[in-house]
Amino acid sequence: MKQVFIGLIFILSVLLVVDQFIVKSGKNNTSITNSEEDAGAQSLLDSEQSVEAVADYGLQIGQAAPDFTLETLDGTTLSLKDLRGKKVLLNFWASWCGPCKEEMPHMQKVYEQIKDEDTIEIVAINLTIGKESAEDAAKFVREMGLSFPIPLDIGGKVQEAYEIYPIPTSYFIDANGVIQSKYLGPMNEEYIMNELNKL
Repeated sequence: MKQVFIGLIFILSVLLVVDQFIVKSGKNNTSITNSEEDAGAQSLLDSEQSVEAVADYGLQIGQAAPDFTLETLDGTTLSLKDLRGKKVLLNFWASWCGPCKEEMPHMQKVYEQIKDEDTIEIVAINLTIGKESAEDAAKFVREMGLSFPIPLDIGGKVQEAYEIYPIPTSYFIDANGVIQSKYLGPMNEEYIMNELNKL
């Protein structure tokens, strides 16, 4: 009986520690935890980091968004320069990333609201490197019911240009191609719409 009691205390202690980590991560919205499977794309941020330190990751507000040309999952070619004149939400993700999976339904809801507008675009670049394959991305997109453009960054050149470390990472780019805001971690529908409306 004593061993069962000790076992229960141990399990409750572990659950409490995990719960506290999740609560702490959720409060600052900057700690992102990805699967540990892909050592080449590690993106676990130390939960002790300040918001200022996290904000240093990636390109900065006011910088021109680097152009790219990538093939999408549906076989078309997408270039950022072709979207000039539109507000763009540029998101970086992978199918193995838990926070990415959490975020995608929110992005899809926003896309369904804005897809007929000629002035806004959502583009979600799949980091097709390491263990991530185009097949993994396609399966994820089917399962999640996503309909916005999904370019494949095979080899990680765009990831490198945008200095992506944690994922998901999102950039909000104005009609002139300038980064106006960025977000590290999963976003919800309200946040996405607010940021797009600010552009």
